[in-house]
Amino acid sequence: VCIVVGAWLFISRPLQLMPIAERNQFAVEIFLPAGTSVERTTEVADSLERILSKDPRVVSIASFHGCSSPRFQATYAPQVGGPDFAQFIVNTKSNAATIDVLNEYTEKYESFFPDAFVRFKQLSYSTASYPIQIKIKGEDPASLQAFADSIADIARHVPGLRNVRTSLGNPLASAMVIPDKTRAERLGLNSTLMETSLAMRYSSGVPVATVWEGDYGIPVTLKTNTSRLGNISDLENEPMPVIGLGTVPLRQISSVVPEWHPGMLNHYNGLPTVSVMAEVQRNINVIDRTEALMDSIAHLTIPSGVTVERGGEWENTMDTLPEILEGLAMAVAIIFFILLFHYAQADTSALLLCSLLLCIPGAAFGLIVQNTALSLTCVLGIVSLMGILVRNAIVLLDYAEELRNQGQTVHDAVLNASKRRMRPIFLTSAAATMGVLPMVTGSSALWKPMGVVIFWGTPITMIFILTVIPVAYSIMKSHQKGADKPLPEPLETHLM
Repeated sequence: VCIVVGAWLFISRPLQLMPIAERNQFAVEIFLPAGTSVERTTEVADSLERILSKDPRVVSIASFHGCSSPRFQATYAPQVGGPDFAQFIVNTKSNAATIDVLNEYTEKYESFFPDAFVRFKQLSYSTASYPIQIKIKGEDPASLQAFADSIADIARHVPGLRNVRTSLGNPLASAMVIPDKTRAERLGLNSTLMETSLAMRYSSGVPVATVWEGDYGIPVTLKTNTSRLGNISDLENEPMPVIGLGTVPLRQISSVVPEWHPGMLNHYNGLPTVSVMAEVQRNINVIDRTEALMDSIAHLTIPSGVTVERGGEWENTMDTLPEILEGLAMAVAIIFFILLFHYAQADTSALLLCSLLLCIPGAAFGLIVQNTALSLTCVLGIVSLMGILVRNAIVLLDYAEELRNQGQTVHDAVLNASKRRMRPIFLTSAAATMGVLPMVTGSSALWKPMGVVIFWGTPITMIFILTVIPVAYSIMKSHQKGADKPLPEPLETHLM
């Protein structure tokens, strides 16, 4: 009953596999609408940089306009740069100062600029780009956008979520040029010639070469002075070259239709994908909020040809968790073979292997008392707890086997062994408990969960070692033939 209840309490704890990184640094990412000039991006970035630099808790700021920072932490992947993107790396006086600055500035300045979204990101050991991300894949961009908007509307009403947005960004105005093939062919024009002419005049230009300056390549493009300026009227009157006839206005050989299109449409594995992203309020479990969001959108009817997948922290956790469980299974297997080699008895080894489950109630109780989420270091703590349990169980059963060799029955041997070995088992358990006390009292998000599991699990496991294991050993050995008789004297005694 204790194992079942402990397992239920254990899996009911919130999951946060990778904790935050305790560093006196944090990142600031500034996103502006697609097509924004780098000059406007610089204005927003400089304004925010001046605000942060006046804070006495901030030591220095490294800013990047139009590009992202180098990878300065293994698990932090910088965003793809562009004219509409800027990034800061802010250094503070201490880890506590980092938390204080983030608590004060996040909600105040993330929507401070009307045309920009400012993201204050605390560094962590997770490789997920966004805390919560729902990926919507399909062939029809219009269906993806409509379904993504529906999910975003629901997500804005889920408690604990903020800054819900989609990866499409703000819509951009554009013009669709539909050529009249009959008229164009009469004048000797085709789609390739028209596209080339318009590309040089109303786009970033046509790439023609690359000039290398050391290890850096500088692209050379062919374009006009009005490549990034113009309106529908200018486009309709744009002269198109005709061999032997000079030029003709574009409106005579095609129709220009204004339309809107998404600012950015990503692709995953070749499929158009729209992501619904959201930030999570501080000290709120991301996995729990992801489950809450999926429950909220469960009633939506998914359009035909559209698939919905979870991304962000949930995807990163589910990809990493099987590897951690495999490592835990390998640790259990190694412990079993060590026991089998030591006792040369399959039943005793199996008994101690099953007794490893006695670690679960103590670990679950500690996590609940300390209000700690499941993390990677919790698993390390459980492995350490299993080692302590096996060590104390060996101390107990080895002495019981020795007493049986001296002529005592199974019941008397295990009872006397429990009485005699109670003190060393208590001392080793107390030493392990006090040894991790600094980890429990500290505020380390990485090592505190491991200390909590060992601190609370060791004394509770000690009680099971002195009660459950002796009773189970006595029952198991009592069913064997001749268990009520002392063990035969060792071979060396007869020889003497």
